Amino acid sequence: MGFMAWSSKFELGIPEMDEQHKKWLAILNSFYDHLSDKDLTAQMKSLIQDVIDYTQYHFSEEEKLMASIGYHELNQQKQMHKEITDKIIRFKQRLDAGNLVISTAVTSELKSWFKEHIMIEDKKYAEKYFQVIQKGGV
Repeated sequence: MGFMAWSSKFELGIPEMDEQHKKWLAILNSFYDHLSDKDLTAQMKSLIQDVIDYTQYHFSEEEKLMASIGYHELNQQKQMHKEITDKIIRFKQRLDAGNLVISTAVTSELKSWFKEHIMIEDKKYAEKYFQVIQKGGV
């Protein structure tokens, strides 16, 4: 079922980033779908590691793209990326230590961040990307 369906409102118009966002959402949906599993802790450790791994990969690719277009808010994006990555890593550390019950509160936070970040922050660099393309760059 997932916690959120892909919507065209998330599209940036940059195929590589749109595909990565779709895959990232699929990983987040898988994480959410397994919240009701019987062996939740073992499954969650694996799934949250998948979220961390893909989040780090995607942010790295996104930051390379932003650097290639001279995006003026790259440092702010890096900081936002670091903050959410660190938060997910802390979720995993607490889970590993037996101090966290993964709940819809955790996934709700990820959902809000995903939606807001793409629809506000990522749309900004997409606009810059298309300006650079029109000028013959990238």
